[in-house]
Amino acid sequence: MSSSSNYSPEDCSEEENLQIQLDNDIYISDLEEDSIEAEQEEIIQSIHDLSFEEIIATNEENLAKNLKFTQQVKLSNKEADVWKFVDKQTRKCSQCPKIFEPTTSTSSIRIHLQHLHKLLLNNETTNIRINKHSVAVQAEKTQAILKWIILSLKPFKVVEEKAFHNMVQKLDPLYQIPTRKTIHNLIIEQFNQQRNLVKDYFNEFSNKVALTTDFWTSLKFENFMAITIHFIDNNWKLQHFVLDIFQFKGSHTGKNIADKIYDLLEEFGIKTKTIALTTDNAANMISAANYLQDKLILNNFNHYRCIAHILNLVVFAGLNLLEDSVKKLRKLIKTIRKSTKILEDLEQLAVLNEKTFLVPILDCKTRWNSTYQMIKRACLLYESINMLLIKHPSLNPYMPDIKDWQIYEDLVVLLELFNDATIELSSQTYPTIAHAQIILLALRNDLENKNFLLEEVVEAMLSKFIEYFNTITESLHISAFLDPRYKKLCFPDMTIEEILTPIRQKINQQPSLLVSKKVSSFYQKLKNTSQQAQIMDDEAHKYWLFAEADETIKLLDWWNTHTVEYPALSKLAHNYLCIQASSVPCEQLFSIAGQVINKSRNRLNSESARACLCLHSWLSTNI
Repeated sequence: MSSSSNYSPEDCSEEENLQIQLDNDIYISDLEEDSIEAEQEEIIQSIHDLSFEEIIATNEENLAKNLKFTQQVKLSNKEADVWKFVDKQTRKCSQCPKIFEPTTSTSSIRIHLQHLHKLLLNNETTNIRINKHSVAVQAEKTQAILKWIILSLKPFKVVEEKAFHNMVQKLDPLYQIPTRKTIHNLIIEQFNQQRNLVKDYFNEFSNKVALTTDFWTSLKFENFMAITIHFIDNNWKLQHFVLDIFQFKGSHTGKNIADKIYDLLEEFGIKTKTIALTTDNAANMISAANYLQDKLILNNFNHYRCIAHILNLVVFAGLNLLEDSVKKLRKLIKTIRKSTKILEDLEQLAVLNEKTFLVPILDCKTRWNSTYQMIKRACLLYESINMLLIKHPSLNPYMPDIKDWQIYEDLVVLLELFNDATIELSSQTYPTIAHAQIILLALRNDLENKNFLLEEVVEAMLSKFIEYFNTITESLHISAFLDPRYKKLCFPDMTIEEILTPIRQKINQQPSLLVSKKVSSFYQKLKNTSQQAQIMDDEAHKYWLFAEADETIKLLDWWNTHTVEYPALSKLAHNYLCIQASSVPCEQLFSIAGQVINKSRNRLNSESARACLCLHSWLSTNI
């Protein structure tokens, strides 16, 4: 039907006029929907165009205004009345053969009932104005969702899931949920902004920092290099977070690794502040550390080998001699775990004996501590496993003999020492480098003096231990000296002069700590005199003779309270006690990375993964 300019309602029948009115109503409804969609796009785009600083700076509007709506919605006080005359399921009018389309609005149905059947003539519609959130409030809530996605390691697509939409609709109907693409863009933007804040933080930071680094291969066979940073802040609190994790392309040579680390140090402005790098014992890592030492020769930069990795090598030197016995136990545990019936019977035995049910542990061959856990758990279950043989004779071929079980029991005692040491040296909440020397001395003492049945195993482990001991203890000298709890136990074979000389040398590199700036020029002329040696000797020797602390005292708290008494040594403590005894912080990061890049998120590109992992660390530590 045409709608020319000379159209007159009188020229049409009542039925045609009704159809025109229906068409107009649908047309107006479509215009309203288009207007709403355009308005939604406009407000979302306006949010995205703002930086986080601008959003935060925006004044929040009065909460009363947030209850108003920017779109007008026609609501009837008796909107449900139309279904009194139209079947809601079949959409058929009860007054005529008319069947409405599923997309037909209730307003159109109402017009049909009013004009053709003279029903609902007295119904009135009400206009209600409801308002979406202001830009600032919308952005604040989006930021909360971003933080939840990052810290909970959620995929970006979670914002497009129906269950998420339903939940948000119930919690806050006014909130406009961003798309997956928007979430991705905001995370990248926040990563770049937060990265600049980290750079600004270190520009004003005056103390030294220490690093750890390692490599990881993702599910997509992409190689990532991670670098964590550790330092003691001005409140004597040990801080740590991920400095960067990125896809490493090209050959993993020592030079390439060193170049990447050096570029990162320059970017963050910590080239002159980096005092140490802790890595595993891989040849390329040792080579990279040597390259860095050449570049940072004026910074007193040192390479520290991961002690947890060294202990790993020591333990495997012994386990390799017991490979047959370990294989027997591994087969037995694997057989038990494969059978649901056997596990149920094992649980029933625990109930009858009024004991907690312990599931047998199967080890990972490349991780000795998991082998230790497997053997320890098997020894605890020995009696129950023996009883299982009566009901399940199929286990008999896999059951180790009495001699093997004696080996397992002795091995548990031996490996427990190394397991405890590894746990102690893998923490990031206290200065592990200060514990390292005393732990290594205790392990050497146990290997040399304790009577173990596994003599050949102990000899093999001791030989491997001594191979690394002298090298790593030399690098631990300063940090061991700076621990007043154990310092007198850490240098059993050294004279006082041998102990104090390295400390004096380090203090000598910090002359500004010993005298005021007013006389510094005169001091420089005299720094090599005996008076200088005496000045240094006073503090170092005094500390060695008189500084003591109970084992329960927290090391950094002790130094915080003794800074005035030992100013030069406290500066050394500030710089050296942040060094990590192991590269475990990187391994812990890779554990999180495995949850970010997994089978359900295998399309996540390396830059997005980088942003998520760095932000996860920075937000967790409030950097």
